[in-house]
Amino acid sequence: MPKIAKSAIVVPSKLDPAARQGLIDALYKVHCEVFDGVSRDSFAKYVVESPAEHTWINVHRNHAGEIVGYFALHIFERELAGKASAIFRAEAGTLRAYRGGNTNTRFGLKLGVPYLLRYPGRRVYYLGSLVHPSSYCLFAKHFDVIWPSTRHPPPPAVLTFMDELAISFGLERVTPDNPLTRQVHWITRDSGVERNYWRNCDKPAARFFIETNPGYSEGDGLVTLIRVDAHNLRHMISTFFAERYTRRKEGLMVMMYRLPIGGQLLRPAEVIRRLKATALFGAFDTPSLATLARSAQIVALPAGKTIFRAGDPGNELYVIARGAVYVLADREGAGQGEDAIIDQLASGDMFGEIAMLSGERRSASLRTATATLLIQISRAALFSILEAHPKLSEILWKNFAARRFDDCVRGLPTWKTMERAARLAVVGAGQHRPLAAGERAEVSAGELLLVLLGTVQVEQAGTSTVVRAPAFFDTKQAMAVTAIGAARIVRIAR
Repeated sequence: MPKIAKSAIVVPSKLDPAARQGLIDALYKVHCEVFDGVSRDSFAKYVVESPAEHTWINVHRNHAGEIVGYFALHIFERELAGKASAIFRAEAGTLRAYRGGNTNTRFGLKLGVPYLLRYPGRRVYYLGSLVHPSSYCLFAKHFDVIWPSTRHPPPPAVLTFMDELAISFGLERVTPDNPLTRQVHWITRDSGVERNYWRNCDKPAARFFIETNPGYSEGDGLVTLIRVDAHNLRHMISTFFAERYTRRKEGLMVMMYRLPIGGQLLRPAEVIRRLKATALFGAFDTPSLATLARSAQIVALPAGKTIFRAGDPGNELYVIARGAVYVLADREGAGQGEDAIIDQLASGDMFGEIAMLSGERRSASLRTATATLLIQISRAALFSILEAHPKLSEILWKNFAARRFDDCVRGLPTWKTMERAARLAVVGAGQHRPLAAGERAEVSAGELLLVLLGTVQVEQAGTSTVVRAPAFFDTKQAMAVTAIGAARIVRIAR
């Protein structure tokens, strides 16, 4: 697994013109691997030749000495509302194979904290025009109060302030009536798997970003403001060190689990508690969870170990007992070391359930980020419990249908303005029907149809189409659905 071997801080203003142009060329080459839509001149003005009072660039290199990433931090010193203020801005780009570390967080702390201490009475803000949900999720994780967010919609005075700052930096509105989305033109080069991941991501921060800035895939940015005050700074520092402490502790724990007596350290009661805390098993009773716990496998893995790869059969799901896991998107034609890290899961998170329940193959690869302890549940063990407890089976399939339905409809015009709870209430009232191979079901005109599992042939108005799950139909005319192999559909009356 490739890693960043060395990072060095460069101050562009201290370079001679030739060296500065060489730096621009080297960083722009990396930038073009990450983003589209930005000319070299525009990149240079934003990143290297910024008019900010202070600019530092953290340049990342691999073991061969090649530049593989950068993080540029700028400080603009201004007088706002009659008070001395500072606006932090930043740009970053890292090649796919080298993402996933916290090097940039350390860099931000190393430069930001001394500046705050040097000017204790100065108001300091971070202003971003974020072009990807991953960036927004990172800020939402490290700072307690950010605008806009689900917990902190900007008050009118803050919204006006954000608008004025964005205008002062030359960021034009995407639409005249929305001060939060701006034309940035930095288009992230996401793979198809990455786009699908973010489109279906359950993280509240990611959902908020995509719903608030639906044009991010075309280079639109979401104006994001953070007050860098004592409260937010404490939150950032505590989050940073808590992550470091947790990773070290988890590494030691997994070393213990790999000893002959290690399996005894995760008691059945803890396995049950971990399962109960997940959305999938939250409605299971204690005896059912105890049965699952007895059949569960405890898997201890070192950092950098592949758990499964995209395209593998999906016969198990996993709950992370301790440690952390990367979700990877395979780059076409690339080797294992060049996979893109598109998410990181932590203790308590579950993964692999979609492929296991649907019988589909894995849609992404998973690799341990640290030494990790997993609870592995097999499809056979889960389905044996579901067969004996029809009520549990009904709950599980309804939860699964809710997720797939929301994935299908939340970007459609009729549904995207609806609150998620209201969308889920619609599918919650649906009637589930498993179909055996060749079995036919009639769907009335005006009903909604969700193809939850399998492949079906849909006949409507004299035409016939074969579709694979998940698929959604808002039927205007009656249709007939015939299963090609085992399938499951959900009919929803209006």
